Amino acid sequence: MKKEKVLAVILAAAMTMGLAACGSGESATTTTAQTTAAQTTAASTATTAAAQEEAAAETTTQAEPKEPDVIRILGVDRSGTDTDGRVVYLSDWVNGDSKMWQRLASDLLEKGIVLELDLIAEDQYNTVVQTQIAAGLDCDMLNLQGVDSKTRLNLVKQGILAPVNQIWENYSQESTKEFYTTGNGSVMLRDKMEDGNVYWLSPLTVGDYEGRVTGSVKGAMIRKDWLDKLNLPIPKTTDELYDALLAFQTQDVNGNGVADEVARAGLGSFNNGVAQFFGLGTDLVCFTDYDSDVLTSPWYMDGVKDYILFMKRLYDAGLLDLAESGNTAKVENRLSLFTSWWTETWEEPTVLTPEGAAPVNYVGISCDPGNGIEPVIPIQDGIQKNANYQVGFTTQANQEAVGRLLDYLTSDEYGLLTECGIEGYTYEVVDGEITKIRDSDISEVQIMSVLPALWTNNAILPRLETADRKAGLDSLLEQGWTDKEAPNRDLFENYDSYALTRLSVSEELAVATEEETQRSSDIKADLDTYYSELLTKLIMGQQSMDDWDSYIADMKDLGLDELIEIYQARYDRTK
Repeated sequence: MKKEKVLAVILAAAMTMGLAACGSGESATTTTAQTTAAQTTAASTATTAAAQEEAAAETTTQAEPKEPDVIRILGVDRSGTDTDGRVVYLSDWVNGDSKMWQRLASDLLEKGIVLELDLIAEDQYNTVVQTQIAAGLDCDMLNLQGVDSKTRLNLVKQGILAPVNQIWENYSQESTKEFYTTGNGSVMLRDKMEDGNVYWLSPLTVGDYEGRVTGSVKGAMIRKDWLDKLNLPIPKTTDELYDALLAFQTQDVNGNGVADEVARAGLGSFNNGVAQFFGLGTDLVCFTDYDSDVLTSPWYMDGVKDYILFMKRLYDAGLLDLAESGNTAKVENRLSLFTSWWTETWEEPTVLTPEGAAPVNYVGISCDPGNGIEPVIPIQDGIQKNANYQVGFTTQANQEAVGRLLDYLTSDEYGLLTECGIEGYTYEVVDGEITKIRDSDISEVQIMSVLPALWTNNAILPRLETADRKAGLDSLLEQGWTDKEAPNRDLFENYDSYALTRLSVSEELAVATEEETQRSSDIKADLDTYYSELLTKLIMGQQSMDDWDSYIADMKDLGLDELIEIYQARYDRTK
């Protein structure tokens, strides 16, 4: 088991550590502030014995510097791979001569904080943290990766995890309090427990498009290069979409001599891009619309029957990829439509195309079903907290020191260091824009060219990131992805004219109580199976739409309405 226990800053040398100067790329030296001894003046010969005695008592001594507070962290020894394939671990940074780590350590030292790290190999961390919890945690802060909901609740009940909201309220600066209560960090309040307290923090990503908080779209995407090959426009209606998908097959657009061009839209789920053309949410329990505070289910929404009939039309024509998993159809140049992030370009290079074929190009689409139902765009929250990784603080921690740590973790200084590094070393400022340095032989610099700092990304400290949506779209244009960029730009610039749906309902909900967790689990065990199988069989024609009322009654009996009530109660707690 790879396990490194390291002291981030050696206390003996801590007070003389070099502080990296902003924008210089070099280390500037700072010295320990000392109280200069005040010299007493000599007593005059005429001073009385009492005055001489008083003057001697006034002799001052040099003040001792205050030792920094140590925060002990149980975390993951995360790694990064640079552009030459070299792997570097966080423990390498801490134990080596990393300027990045030195800058973080010196920043924290200015706040009177030293980090002591117990770093565990990533593939062993889940086991180790569970073992340490069972034995009794002896740390101030820990990565909660691999700690399930039930165990977390027990840590709260046992008084082992400290309410982090009480720490920022009592020991942090006003700006930090505002960040977590009314600012972007207020999404952490969704994790309030029944007692009204928050016991862990998550990494945070804020999407920004020219000052507007904006999320990314994950929806249906179609092969634009195939449309161009057949001189077809981008479909604007579901009828046009059907005609395009059929044309891909009948005209053998991939040129392999087989009518095998298929669309991937999962039959047993509403989270497939096509369901959103009919105004449906992505989850079994969803919001009535993006701006609503009311939860419902796609089964209760107006467009659900028309959606099923359209999917049956695609199925009957042989236009659906029934495998529904894996990348076979995509890699084999057979996948005409699927669901992905509209701005990403990682899918195209995986497709194997004939020599001389036009470059593969998937672009986002939204199609009107023509039944009076407005299609919705599935979009993530513009302020995202990573639900898969949190950090918690134990009650044995020095809460005043943790309060100062939170001040740093919410600062622009921390965000810039984590995301870009050190000016002149890992990035340059060109015409007011930050440009990462990519041509250095230094492994650390190369890692920083493609990844944020190793202490984030599920390691020891939460990430604070701003995602510049406009810069991302400008980059798509620079790379020649004009068709991919266009629907995203139109959405971001005309945000209010689109009907939206929330991509993930679970991200909007407060932490479930123990009772809610158990009841939801009991309901979903049968309900998820029933609705998924029902949806599939209706699309395949194995069950009749004529029995609709009985299907809804069955789902009610299985607890659909109760599940909606549980989710509604959790959401209401976030308000």
